[in-house]
Amino acid sequence: MIASQTPSSDRSSNVSQANSLCWEGHMSDGVGATFGPEPCAVLSANADELWLKGTRGDFRLPRNAVVRIGRGRMYPWFFRGIRIRHNVAGYPSDLQFTPMVGRTRDILAQLKSLGFPTG
Repeated sequence: MIASQTPSSDRSSNVSQANSLCWEGHMSDGVGATFGPEPCAVLSANADELWLKGTRGDFRLPRNAVVRIGRGRMYPWFFRGIRIRHNVAGYPSDLQFTPMVGRTRDILAQLKSLGFPTG
């Protein structure tokens, strides 16, 4: 299973639509990254927004603010995970997420199906 369907009433997700895709893993904000055997971040997505929340911060990204989603960079996970480029003022310009379970290409395909710019 790559992503779970999570109702918005679930206390772990406040994403605006009734169902969202949700992955547990680790995040990087360009300054520091999480790592370890337990997930320290959650990435949720629906057709309206992405929400990356973890010990490095809480970042809500409306779909129209997401510039591109692609493969992660060299730091910190050697090109694993996804890199989210956006134009939300006050947030780090690049956020990265790596799932504990699943493959990057599968997550990118699911985000593309929601209408996010991937590639």
